[in-house]
Amino acid sequence: MKNNLIIKTGLFATVIALSWSCGEEFLEEKPKGAVSEEILTTEAGVDLLLVGAYSRLDGYSNGEVGGQGEASATNWVWGDVPSDDMHRGDQTGGWSPINLIERYETDATNPWVEGLWAANYDGVARANDAIRVLKKAGENVEPAVAVQLEAEARWLRAWYHFQLRTKIEKISYITDDVVASEVTNDTEVWDKIEADIKWGIDNGMAEEVEIGRASRWAAKALLARVHMFQQEFTEAKPYLDDIIDNGPFQLMDHYYDNFDEEKQNNAESILEVQYTVNDGAGDANSGADHRTLFPRGADVGSCCAYSAPSFDLFNAFKTDADGLPLFDTFQDDLLLEDYGVLDTEPFTPTAESLDPRVDWTIGRRGIPFLDWGPMSGSDWMLDQAGMGPFLNKKIMFYKRNKGVISISSPTWSNGLNGNNWRIFRLSHIILWRAEVAMEENDLGTAVDLVNEIRERAQDDLVMGKVNNTTFESGYELDIDEDQPAANYNLGLYTSFPNQDYARKAIYHEMRLEFALEGMRFQDLVRWGIDEPTITKYLASELSDEKLPWLQGANYTGGQDDHWPVPQTQVDLQPEVLTQDPAY
Repeated sequence: MKNNLIIKTGLFATVIALSWSCGEEFLEEKPKGAVSEEILTTEAGVDLLLVGAYSRLDGYSNGEVGGQGEASATNWVWGDVPSDDMHRGDQTGGWSPINLIERYETDATNPWVEGLWAANYDGVARANDAIRVLKKAGENVEPAVAVQLEAEARWLRAWYHFQLRTKIEKISYITDDVVASEVTNDTEVWDKIEADIKWGIDNGMAEEVEIGRASRWAAKALLARVHMFQQEFTEAKPYLDDIIDNGPFQLMDHYYDNFDEEKQNNAESILEVQYTVNDGAGDANSGADHRTLFPRGADVGSCCAYSAPSFDLFNAFKTDADGLPLFDTFQDDLLLEDYGVLDTEPFTPTAESLDPRVDWTIGRRGIPFLDWGPMSGSDWMLDQAGMGPFLNKKIMFYKRNKGVISISSPTWSNGLNGNNWRIFRLSHIILWRAEVAMEENDLGTAVDLVNEIRERAQDDLVMGKVNNTTFESGYELDIDEDQPAANYNLGLYTSFPNQDYARKAIYHEMRLEFALEGMRFQDLVRWGIDEPTITKYLASELSDEKLPWLQGANYTGGQDDHWPVPQTQVDLQPEVLTQDPAY
């Protein structure tokens, strides 16, 4: 059981219900469940408002804006689906707005853009409520406590704006001292995001905090990330160095420890979205932002096999005889695994050399799927022809924890669980620092940092060689638990011979290490390689008429690299908000 002090909750006003005694006049009676700001001008009151602001970190709130996960912490719809890493998944008839996102056909009326906007600005509003009430509290809150509360609220305000700015170019920056409906979206907001984060760093934000709260280390991680989105590598460098050199973090022994529900809030973790289940709150505190991403199938079945890894991503894990990636040639002779092959038909997984992280990231036929047994193929999904043959493994929980870490009462989405989502971890910091070193042409530092990440993954093998080739009903498994599940080979770099090679190596390493974590598309855009990468990917991914529903998709740089302001918002504030000229 986790002992989290900050967990996923609903809006503060729905979490507490205060009854008011009747006044002398009927019109003076306060409605039940309503809370005046004066009541909250205490440390406890402000902190409860702050909890409400934290609750939006997962992007999901039952019955409110973003209720389908449009602002999900996993960022799978915005960071993975438009990239070369993921297809929307499941059957092609559902969730048509995501189809349009994957086909690069989104316009300003897409409801998922609306949900993205509304959910993040709701988070901003909650953070602003906490700051505004804190200022009213004055001497009711100890000065040091007040600094920490404001620093966390400003961090949250920056985070929600950052989530918007990395996806929509024309946004408004809403602070606690403005009329939100009057703030225009005609100026850049990066400096304001930086200022909010830096306020906490400059004013003594705590390094050690309760689990789930943003610490000084989380502030430095976010500030470095913000700088890197602006190509400000010199500015990012000291924050990354400080986390690596002085932070209390260390790489976990195993790569999958970062996604293992039994190893949450571990030594590598800087900040996680906290989830719980079976706590008497229904699914309100669960990882509901990714409730549809789990496999189907008789035993493992939950719902709904969304977030399907691409052929391109699977092939990116190929390695050469030295265990190094094939930067420029991994798309040659594309491995399709069991695409188009029924689970009752014979099939043997590829024997090609692969980076072992592939089978901690991607579920594929004939390979153990954690402790659920080997994935048997097309019966774990509804529409293999439409989504491809792969499943997202990083969001899955162990079978041994079913009903404990996952919900114990069956619903249409039995995969709802309490496995946290990791926002920042040390491996992020290390590879971002390697990128900074590469940009400075400090190739020795860059290769050392990349090798540090690769060395951790070298012997982290998925074990259990499956000798079955078909998986018909009643089959008997033949598994050699002492053998690796596939032909794994991951080597270290001896050097980076030049900056161009280092750039390829680092970008590729980030792709493999962070695959399916909602980062890929925004990284391609900030690197300025989105158009050539995705154009090449589509030509490869859709060759031979694979994935028929995606045929004809085209990517246009300068437009498809971000999304429009929701038309509903432009209509509501016609003299304030203006539409992105690209739309």
